[in-house]
Parts: sequence; structure tokens; C-alpha cells
Amino acid sequence: MSVNETRPDHSTSGRIQDKVAVITGAASGIGHATAERFASEGARLVLADLDREKLDTLVADITGRGGQAIGVTGDVSHEADVRALMDQAVSHFGRIDILVANAGIIPEADLASATVDLWDHTMAVDGRGMFLSCKYAAAEMVKAGKGAIVCLSSISAFAGQKGQAVYGPAKFVASGLTKHLAIDLADKGVRVNAVAPGTIDTPAVGKMGKEGIEKVVAMHPLGRMGKPVEIANAILFLASDEASFITGAVLPVDGGYLAQ
Repeated sequence: MSVNETRPDHSTSGRIQDKVAVITGAASGIGHATAERFASEGARLVLADLDREKLDTLVADITGRGGQAIGVTGDVSHEADVRALMDQAVSHFGRIDILVANAGIIPEADLASATVDLWDHTMAVDGRGMFLSCKYAAAEMVKAGKGAIVCLSSISAFAGQKGQAVYGPAKFVASGLTKHLAIDLADKGVRVNAVAPGTIDTPAVGKMGKEGIEKVVAMHPLGRMGKPVEIANAILFLASDEASFITGAVLPVDGGYLAQ
């Protein structure tokens, strides 16, 4: 992994003021919105992604407004990269208070078209990557006796959908990991929760095409896609002390999708 850093004065205040937050998949979509939201609430950020160029731009934007952020490139499916990411966070900021395990891919494939390679790659990124991120971040949180982890699940972890024979099961991993880790880490002062977004207006969803998006949007009672910042707001709540008595929860932020 390589690191790009800038540390100007930081004068904003907020609900996670001076908390050290690691956000994976931070360069675009929900991760990008979460980084921006956390920065506005005073967090010190360790932003991880594979896209060096977008990551550099995000770090520059945040630090240019007086925030504290570093960018680390790496692949969450690789144990060495995840270990290095957490080491960078501790080396630079001294600890890890919050992890947002957001990195993931959204393949669209039914059972007939899905390949073993697609299954393995998706599980490596969405499943193993989340496990590794939680494992190494939690190790640092346990040392301090406190911390908050927020995983990104999906409505696909609760409701069957066409064309999600690979992605849906991967998100079952996210929800299951959240609940089991919540119990495993509760007596160590670490909370673990998840957000389950509905269809969100991100570049990844945009790849579904106009017809595909229209069909999915029609399934949401509120009649629209969600905005990345709406997911970021929910993540912020679960990561903050306002959610101090919440652990093991998977919060739908889905425009009513799962209420049907």
C-alpha cells in the first residue's frame, strides 16, 4: 500500500469530533459520501480504495477545507493490504475508533450466467474483504476497549431478487458477520452494526442500465433511488455515541422496500 497525506489545521466540530475513522471503498458512491459526511463532523479519516486518482482527489478536497485525511491504496480481499491499511491508520493517527467496511462490488448475474470465477471474486471482495477489515480494525479497538464498526449490507440480504444469485448471498455474509461479531465483541467495548441500503444512485448501480434501474426503483414505495448521503447519515448515526446502546442491528435504509 502507498499513502498520500496532508495534515492542515482542523477547526470543525461535530458528533465524531477527532474520532479516527477508516473507510474502505471511499473513492466513490456511498464510501465517498460517508467520507465527506464524516469530515463535516470532525473525524480524522483514513480513506482506502483501489482507485488512486479518485482517492487523491477526495483527500485533497477534504484537507483543502481544513479536514484531516490520508489516502491508502490497496485491495481489501488481500490480507497483507488490510493489515497495512490498519497499520497506517495507527501509525498516523494513533488508534482506530471507527471502521466503515464499505468496499464491495455489485455483479449482476443469474444462476445460469454466473461463473465460479465471478462467485469467488465477489465473495473475496464483499465477504473476505469485510471479514479482514473487521478483524484487523477490531484488534486495534479491543486494545482501547472501545470502538464502532459499521458494515455495508443490502436489501439483497433480506429479499430475493432476480439477477442477484452472486451479490445477494455475498450480502448475507455482511449481515451474518455483523450479528456474530456484535456478540463476539460486545464484552470488549466494540459495537458492530450494519446498514442495508435499497437502490442508491451510485456509479455501480448506474451500470444496470435505464430499464433495469426503472424496474428496481418501481419496487421502492418512496418511488425513487436513495442518495449516497442518505446512507452516509445512517452510517454516521451508528458510528456515533448516539447509538451507544445499539449493536448487532442491520438498519434498512431502503425507501420502504423491505416493509412490503
